[in-house]
Amino acid sequence: MRVSGKRIALGAAALSSALVIGIAGTASAAVGFHAVSTSGKSEIGGNYEYKYAGQADTDNPRGGGKNLYDGKFTNASATDRVGGDGVESVLALAYDEYKNGVWSHKTNVVAVVNGTRTWTFSKKADVKAYACDRAVNTTRLLNCKAAW
Repeated sequence: MRVSGKRIALGAAALSSALVIGIAGTASAAVGFHAVSTSGKSEIGGNYEYKYAGQADTDNPRGGGKNLYDGKFTNASATDRVGGDGVESVLALAYDEYKNGVWSHKTNVVAVVNGTRTWTFSKKADVKAYACDRAVNTTRLLNCKAAW
């Protein structure tokens, strides 16, 4: 799958605008994304949508009123660009999650391995997608590169 420079630039501009709006107030956006791992062996892509879903408990000093977002990934794919090399393609996530009055940062959350999937999420912040390599039958993610 090849994506033109104009399409990537347009997606980046839309995401940048959405992030600026998110800092200033409520936000929503639908953005196409694409990334290739630093080794060039794995490629991810798809569509990412999010919308403002409120704020974490503003009375809780650990919650601090940080914005929460609901959203979905549509046709999110992880494609192995080099078959037969013992490495699989992974779309991994990192995000902040607010549960029981406490924020926690999650990293290396495997969402898709060598395939395509659609899913939703709720009450997350700072969601990021990464293209990663992973040796078959292991859990360690390698050569990750952020899509945004």
